[in-house]
Amino acid sequence: MDSLPSETRSKLLAAASDLLTQGGPDAVTLRAVGSQAGLSRTAAYRHFKDKDDLLSAVAAENLDYLGEQMRLGAASGVGDRTPLLGALLGYTEGAMARPAHYRLVFGDFQIGNPSRDLENAATACTDYLYTLVSKGQLDGYVVSGDVREITALVWATVHGLVDLTLAGHLREPRTVDGATKMPRLVELALQAVTPSQSR
Repeated sequence: MDSLPSETRSKLLAAASDLLTQGGPDAVTLRAVGSQAGLSRTAAYRHFKDKDDLLSAVAAENLDYLGEQMRLGAASGVGDRTPLLGALLGYTEGAMARPAHYRLVFGDFQIGNPSRDLENAATACTDYLYTLVSKGQLDGYVVSGDVREITALVWATVHGLVDLTLAGHLREPRTVDGATKMPRLVELALQAVTPSQSR
């Protein structure tokens, strides 16, 4: 593909992001993105191979955003939060703020041929979480054991909380409201990987 001028790329991705928010992946077409961006309806065709290529770029941008939210959360130093807790809270806040983008990456929609940028963004998020879990083990607030297994447990639990909340299943009166109780629920989830003497 021809390299995109950064301004044009930003416009196209912003338009795709808006369409995704409004109508999900089905609303994101190359023609609609060009029109939404105020460019010709065929502009996106000159820069993206197909819809999967465009959605891969949107998904990669979202994973970069979630990774940044994790880093900001880990560095926040709020109260007695560990970097791992801070990162997970940053992640959940980011995911809840952009549900359509979250579902593009982690929902039922399948991007047929994920781009290298998307794969790299996913790897960067996972590697960062591995780093935080490993650091937590060294600092004594995460149990010893296989870092990949512990990370998988933490990752799956946080995703479950976000998924159930976005789907409307974590709500009063049947259960707690996930949107308001998310920080506490994430804290409780991390107790499963906290050494007993540290609780």
